[in-house]
Amino acid sequence: MYDFLKKVPLFADLPEEDLARLCGVVEEVKLPAGKELFAEGDSGDKAYVIMKGEVDIIKLASGREVLLAVRGPGTVVGEMAVLEETPRTATVRARGDVVFIAISDDQMNQLLDNSTSAAKALLHTVLARWRNTTSQLRHSEKMAQLGTLTAGVAHELNNPAAAVKRGSGQLQNSLPGFAQAQSKLGQLGLDQTQQATLDTLAQRAREQAKRPAEMDAMVRSDLEYELEIWLEDQSVDNAWEIAPTLVNLEYNMEELNTLAQQFDTKHLPTVIDWLGATYTVHNLLAEIGQGANRISGIVKALKSYAYLDQAPVQSVNISEGLNDTLLILRSKLKTGVSVRREYAPDLPNIEGYGSELNQVWTNIIDNATDALSSTPDATITIRTRSENEWVIVEIQDNGPGIPPDVQPRVFDPFFTTKPPGKGTGLGLDISYNIVINKHRGDIKLSSRPGSTCFQIWLPINFETTNDNPLAGESLTEESAEELQYILENAKTIAVVGMSDRKDRPSNIVPTYLQEQGYRIIPVNPKLDRVLGEKAYPDLPSVLDPIDIVLIFRSSDVVMPIVEQAIQVGAGGVIWMQLGIENEEAAQIARESGIKVIMNTCMMATHKHLIGDRTTP
Repeated sequence: MYDFLKKVPLFADLPEEDLARLCGVVEEVKLPAGKELFAEGDSGDKAYVIMKGEVDIIKLASGREVLLAVRGPGTVVGEMAVLEETPRTATVRARGDVVFIAISDDQMNQLLDNSTSAAKALLHTVLARWRNTTSQLRHSEKMAQLGTLTAGVAHELNNPAAAVKRGSGQLQNSLPGFAQAQSKLGQLGLDQTQQATLDTLAQRAREQAKRPAEMDAMVRSDLEYELEIWLEDQSVDNAWEIAPTLVNLEYNMEELNTLAQQFDTKHLPTVIDWLGATYTVHNLLAEIGQGANRISGIVKALKSYAYLDQAPVQSVNISEGLNDTLLILRSKLKTGVSVRREYAPDLPNIEGYGSELNQVWTNIIDNATDALSSTPDATITIRTRSENEWVIVEIQDNGPGIPPDVQPRVFDPFFTTKPPGKGTGLGLDISYNIVINKHRGDIKLSSRPGSTCFQIWLPINFETTNDNPLAGESLTEESAEELQYILENAKTIAVVGMSDRKDRPSNIVPTYLQEQGYRIIPVNPKLDRVLGEKAYPDLPSVLDPIDIVLIFRSSDVVMPIVEQAIQVGAGGVIWMQLGIENEEAAQIARESGIKVIMNTCMMATHKHLIGDRTTP
């Protein structure tokens, strides 16, 4: 055991005496294939080092198992629950027969207190796993949410689609009867006055088909019986079928007697039969039209919800976004939850990421619906208003509330009050990042039994023109001072994605910064030299100390650059140029102690806060 632990990074630098003492107190645990070492939600009082075999790290997300990782010999599992004194966040299951070394919480704490190398090794392990777990579960959360939305939309589409299918089938069966009735009517040789009466009857049938008569069932039954007797007296075939149609057309006995006076007795049955066929055809057409309009409305709402075929940042109508979200979630809200809308009529549009804001509404309303599952008279109230340059959205429910000791953690990643498998604990974390980091807004929670309210503050214009030196950063005076401090104390800037083309921002900005006295280190594998400096293929190739990493690469490739910056300990600042944002990468950098600035032009910020030193 001593020789094995000596090779594990967590114990590699322990003094021999300490390691020998540890070997004497740890416990060896054997686990057969398919068995669980511990399950998600269990209490954690031990960490484990795998000696032999492999285990699966599994987390329940939205009712299904997500394989986070496979761990083998030399790796530590279960350490997070010991360090944080929290329940297990995942399940560990043996792939084959596995042998572990169990370390109690007291032994783990003593190890970390006495060995800085062990603490550093564990920190690297935790950060790496945090990144991997967050990435996988964010993807799983989004896919699960997509599945929920898809199921809800499919449910909403099913009823109107069935109505269209049913109506079209019935219309196909009714058309021959309508054609026959029309043909018989044409053979009657009616005069001009009678033709005008028929036109009036047809117009009434078309209009009434769009708005069926509403009446008490008993009243309807009595009318149908009365009209059926009258039709039989007029020698009308299938009187029992035509009587309900005449009731839908809202005919009474007086009107029918007047109609009988306008046509010969031998003509009346044909006229009545034609009238019934006309109403039936137009009623079916109206039903098909209503179903098609309903389908069109759902598809339109879905496109609006997702902001398809639109730029990422656009003018967003908050009220429409909330309504689209409620429509998408309607199948879930039907389970006894009423929704009250209290929208400000003059609410201004805001500049923002529309589809991502709809994700915020979805997460919060979905959580509220779950919280109301056992609440009588369950109600969600949505309010909107504006104050100065802000739009405020409040989503309130009358559920049991969130306990005070839990409220400070609701926005923490992986924290959830739901049972294992019912939630990943990322919904509110994602919402927090969208509101705070992408929109420079704020999200607040107040909760007590009978009232839980999320209040979201969004600036009307979070993104300003390029003339704004802070370019999208809604900075306070204090944060502007922080940026000034960064720029005044930096000496070396590594520019990732630098160009040798003088018309590109990735050359213009570094050129300006070089003129201000900064040393520029180009990082671009396609260049040899630029601005008189040697170009490097990547950050690990740069041997000199770096104060700021300035990124000119698209947002989707920022993550590996940030990982390189963490790896080489590049200064303390990562600066993403105007138009570049990657919140996931930024969060990882912040967790490593690196300051992150996104979507901000360094040249414009320097000119505003310090000034161009080359200008006389």
